[in-house]
Amino acid sequence: MDARRRELERIFDFTRKKGRRYDCLVPVSGGIDSTYVLYMCKRVYNLKVLALNFDNGFKSDFAEQNLKNAVSRLDVDYKVFRPDWDIAKKLYALFFRKTSEFCTPCNVGIWSTSYMIAKEMGIPLIVRGSSSKIEEQLPPSLHVYNWSAAYFRKVCQGEIPLELARDYLYFSQSLLQGIGRLISRHVSMLERVRIISLPNFVDWNFKSILETLETEMNWRHPPNRYRHVDCIMDPVRVFLIQKKLGFSAATWYSTLIRSGQMTREEALRRTIDEEQRAAQAPPELKVWMDMLDLSDEDFEGFLKRSQLPFIPFREKLQRVVEKTFGKILSFS
Repeated sequence: MDARRRELERIFDFTRKKGRRYDCLVPVSGGIDSTYVLYMCKRVYNLKVLALNFDNGFKSDFAEQNLKNAVSRLDVDYKVFRPDWDIAKKLYALFFRKTSEFCTPCNVGIWSTSYMIAKEMGIPLIVRGSSSKIEEQLPPSLHVYNWSAAYFRKVCQGEIPLELARDYLYFSQSLLQGIGRLISRHVSMLERVRIISLPNFVDWNFKSILETLETEMNWRHPPNRYRHVDCIMDPVRVFLIQKKLGFSAATWYSTLIRSGQMTREEALRRTIDEEQRAAQAPPELKVWMDMLDLSDEDFEGFLKRSQLPFIPFREKLQRVVEKTFGKILSFS
């Protein structure tokens, strides 16, 4: 970890020396990870930060208040980007009708917008809070594919003109292909903008992070839940995963077991509790369907829908190659 911290400090020193108006851009949702990244960049590393929120139309009241508190207490500049809701709504509904997932437009939009603003404003660094280090690890056959521009384009083909979805496609197709793999590495270079994942460089202990944010940022969350509090439709996402895959997103507890932050027994107990809740349709489901103009007919049959027909062959091949090399390297 010391070596990784030194590497992080080297990166921050390098970006400070550029003498720009902002040293870095931090995409913030009001959730625990992005708020902690903002706290670390400003309070611990004393960077000149621009906080950017991509308002996906599902922002929770908790997220809104958390963002206001963090921006005020840290005294950082703050920018909100709101895509056209009519287009966003069509994209969410289209992805659900065709693939049974609806998170891709948000995920692609966040990174398209972050890169666009960083490049236009001359910000040399984007610091993010997402990382494979702190997320659940699923086998390829169960992976929910929601980062690729090529996948995004293929789902939209013949349905929504891409010029109307330009806010989601600032990255060129080649740059955003495989973005989930690209930005999970320690450092990624995209033209003049560098992206790093902070959890790859520092300890990421959720208990201490939560205590820090609650004490210093007045960060708040619903009872018994502190992840994904930024999105009011996260219960719908979890419900769909539970129905389709047979288990919930609570598999992320495995990362806490591996890092020594939770016992296996506690993780199993929490997973069982969460899966029992996720097995029931949440109250948000009806609201979500109304917001996206989805009918009962649109909802029926979603279990049989698949992302596979829309994943380009080249990216399927990349996954096979990476999996093969991963196995080879694990034995080397």
